[in-house]
Amino acid sequence: MSVSIRIDHAHKRYGSNVIIEDLSLLIREGEFFTLLGPSGCGKTTLLRMIAGFNSIEGGDFYFNDTRINDIDPSKRRIGMVFQNYAIFPHLSVQDNVMFGLKNQPNRMPKAQMKEEAEKFMRLMHIDEYAERMPERLSGGQQQRVALARALVIQPDVLLMDEPLSNLDAKLRVEMRETIRSIQRSVGITTVYVTHDQEEAMAVSDRIAVMNLGVIQQIGSPQAIYQRPANLFVASFIGRTNLLDGEITMENGEATLRVSSGYAASIENLLPQEARARKVVVSVRPEEFIIDEDGDGIPATVESSTFLGLNMHYFLTLSSGEHVQVIQEAELDSALPDGAKVHLRMKRSKLNIFSEDGSRNLVRGVVNDAPAPRREG
Repeated sequence: MSVSIRIDHAHKRYGSNVIIEDLSLLIREGEFFTLLGPSGCGKTTLLRMIAGFNSIEGGDFYFNDTRINDIDPSKRRIGMVFQNYAIFPHLSVQDNVMFGLKNQPNRMPKAQMKEEAEKFMRLMHIDEYAERMPERLSGGQQQRVALARALVIQPDVLLMDEPLSNLDAKLRVEMRETIRSIQRSVGITTVYVTHDQEEAMAVSDRIAVMNLGVIQQIGSPQAIYQRPANLFVASFIGRTNLLDGEITMENGEATLRVSSGYAASIENLLPQEARARKVVVSVRPEEFIIDEDGDGIPATVESSTFLGLNMHYFLTLSSGEHVQVIQEAELDSALPDGAKVHLRMKRSKLNIFSEDGSRNLVRGVVNDAPAPRREG
């Protein structure tokens, strides 16, 4: 059975060092939920608080309606997959998978344990290695063993801490597809920790972007990428170009002027109260259009990189600002270094932030993160 996870006003500190301060969130039953952020942001600490491996200085943690703060980790019905696999080198694949079953309070007969282990080894496509020792397995195979061992006990919650970081790039892609497929078929509530943005977007139902112990935004991968709640999220999720700008009213319409002098109407993009102010504009590399002959922001091609489907251009604007632009690669169509071009922006895709970067001013931003509680 899967459960929902609710965290109300969690606090965690080591001495005087505050790691997490007033964090609340709700993870839905059966959801694949990812904690994403840079190293040291508190995501692994929060995962270990859910698991019971770290103490809780403040706040309440619930599985469904059951408060788990004081429940022993062994009784929380969790499966855990670690970065370093943590499988036993002296046990075969089958014995590693059966290990959790042997330590359950209501231990099943050995024949039934073996049957359950075989079922999950087949699910992970490692049944042919049942008698093999871990030293004879690849990194991906070892991670499949760890995942089978976590799931065979049929936990209510699966917790995964950077499970793919030790694998090479090709194997990471393969394993993330495996993990996502298995999670969907089993339907287990999963909390996944990573610092890899692409990985998070590939596997998650929803993502919580964290920084300095604070959740910046919770939403679907598409919502977070297309409408980041603040400048940190925009810069952390994928690539973006940041331009200084100003919103002015011209002929009764809201107009965006960027530092190069280029102006564009954004009448339907912002609410009335967000107009007439200095802003920071976020333009994804694929949201620029290169026009060799038309109008737009004057720019010079500094260099380019061919990456199969796309050309990545690095340009300098007339204002001196540097930007990256991604265009679909066409045969023998690369712009030479030094080429003079103009850049236009896909206006409906723009994100426009307050001058301090704390808020996206554009309509339609989705953020499921509860506002922090303010004392006093």
